[in-house]
Amino acid sequence: MFATTRAHTKHGLTSSSKRFNSKYTPPISSFSYIHDDALSDIKKEEIAKHMQDLGPFPNYSNILNPQHFYQNTVLLDYSKKHPHPVSLRQLAGYGNTLTKQKIINSANFVRVELPIRLAMRIRDLQVLPFGVVNNFHMAQIYESYYHSFNAFRKIGKINTVEENEKFCAILSTLLDDHTFNLPHLMMGALEVSIAESLSQEKLDSFMSSMLRSRLSRRLIVEEHLSLSENYRKQPYARKPPHYLGEIFQTCKAVDHFNEVAEKVKNLLCHQYPRAKELPKLQIDGDLDCEFQFMVPHLHYMLHEILRNSFEATLKTTKEETLLPLVKITIVDSKHDVIFRISDQGGGLQHDQLKSIWSFGKSPELARKSLATFHRIPGLQLHSNLQFSASGSSVVRPKETTSSNDDDEVGWASRNKKSTLEDLMARPHEYKLGMGLPMCSVYADYWNGSLQMNSLEGYGCDTSLTLKKLGYHSNIIQLDRA
Repeated sequence: MFATTRAHTKHGLTSSSKRFNSKYTPPISSFSYIHDDALSDIKKEEIAKHMQDLGPFPNYSNILNPQHFYQNTVLLDYSKKHPHPVSLRQLAGYGNTLTKQKIINSANFVRVELPIRLAMRIRDLQVLPFGVVNNFHMAQIYESYYHSFNAFRKIGKINTVEENEKFCAILSTLLDDHTFNLPHLMMGALEVSIAESLSQEKLDSFMSSMLRSRLSRRLIVEEHLSLSENYRKQPYARKPPHYLGEIFQTCKAVDHFNEVAEKVKNLLCHQYPRAKELPKLQIDGDLDCEFQFMVPHLHYMLHEILRNSFEATLKTTKEETLLPLVKITIVDSKHDVIFRISDQGGGLQHDQLKSIWSFGKSPELARKSLATFHRIPGLQLHSNLQFSASGSSVVRPKETTSSNDDDEVGWASRNKKSTLEDLMARPHEYKLGMGLPMCSVYADYWNGSLQMNSLEGYGCDTSLTLKKLGYHSNIIQLDRA
């Protein structure tokens, strides 16, 4: 599955390093996103030293080895199982009043559920075309998922609250250790686009499936960490009827729009001096609108939409002209919250509207986005996965020093790292071309939608619809394994 292509031999790349000298410069592939000057003769000599390591399995991998084929029988057994459907209403009812047995049951649900959901996604990766699954970034995802699968399937039944504390420490560590998965997934999609090894339709379907599954798994884990933390601090405390969990917060739409807008303006100021002139958003409609939602998800969607609107406004407005407003209309209906974001940034050509929602890019655009990924400061792309001497997956929880009920425990869900925050905080000039496709998946996951209409030469109207979770909590959100 992870064998090296014959193309390497065909082009002579497996020959000795003497070919890489100043007299012989192999051509840069048309699929490469590396600039010519980045591949100096010295670097070519360094690369040549590793040519003998090419083989059917990545030499850096502790999981993808000759024994992996035989381990797949275990994976296949798990992939044939069905994930247990869970709705937000079930979560709300479950966490309304917490008991010792409820916490233990929740822990065992997570323990049993995650290996099944991971096995399904690993199987999806296994059946991808060779040129896709052999991609370096996709291989990182594969190894990460298999690491978690191996770790979880070996955890025994949890019978006490003390055992749950240790289990929560493992969950917390895995959440932190796997934050690099999202950048690898996005970069893998870009490299697949460059190589054109998967159709745009199939790539979008694969990416949507992977992202929805990632959301579901992290939601299950974060909810259990939240329940466990609440039980530790206030056992048997009763929550209000509308309670959905600590990871869902009551959001006042106006406040969050203004907060995100200020962050976007601060990022734009480094590239567009006139960004300081942008007035506060003109917001009308239901200004008192409040709803429950996950703040990181909400901020990411608003951030990408406003980022596009503000930049379009700055780029298309003449310097001597007053910058036009970006107008927000809030509609607070019984079941939905609808945000309409209108700008005068010149709009898009109609043939561009369809492509902006796709993870599949043209090879030229994908190369630019991929090069940008490598320049983003602070974005984690390396693996933290640990293994025993025999190659078994190991999870070493971070030790917690807090014993006071008023202190934060080390695995508190609200302290988890967020790749979305890193992506939002990147300098504005680092454009990835993945923002709107990602936002569309997030909106769809919560049974909402993201749409855009464009009046070419004038501006765009973007409509973000979010379902009120309290009214739609019977929908099986977490069944998107």
